[in-house]
Amino acid sequence: MALTVESRFQSPGAALAVVTLTGDLDIASAALLRGHLAAVLGQGADHLILDFTHVEFVDSTGLSVLAGVHRLLRPPEQAEPGRSGAARAATTDRSRRPGTLAIAAVNQRVRHVLRTTGFTRIIPIYPSVETAIVVHLAGPAVEEPRPHP
Repeated sequence: MALTVESRFQSPGAALAVVTLTGDLDIASAALLRGHLAAVLGQGADHLILDFTHVEFVDSTGLSVLAGVHRLLRPPEQAEPGRSGAARAATTDRSRRPGTLAIAAVNQRVRHVLRTTGFTRIIPIYPSVETAIVVHLAGPAVEEPRPHP
């Protein structure tokens, strides 16, 4: 199923955007999502919640897009151990403020892929978009829940 992507900012001038995906996130749709997310980040979003309510399938190319956005948004001090400074600089835009990426409303099939590949250890998964928004708005003082099983 072809992927469609829509975004909405939580309020005018807000740095939080909810990106709703419908369809399959695969080799045929990865460039579309990558371009859409780049545009949303270019419009000032620092925090993204990806709504996977209507995502039925994710392949390795789709996972690569998620990993790239996660790398772009995380603070420089959270860079992977063992990566050289040059490698970190090549994947991180130092002019961006650190941000966050979360995924919400994942079905069992996609959740299995995310868990098996280790994505649930690096990207928070929430049971709903509403829960992800509440956790984001609560800020870092609130302990983030464990990924949704």
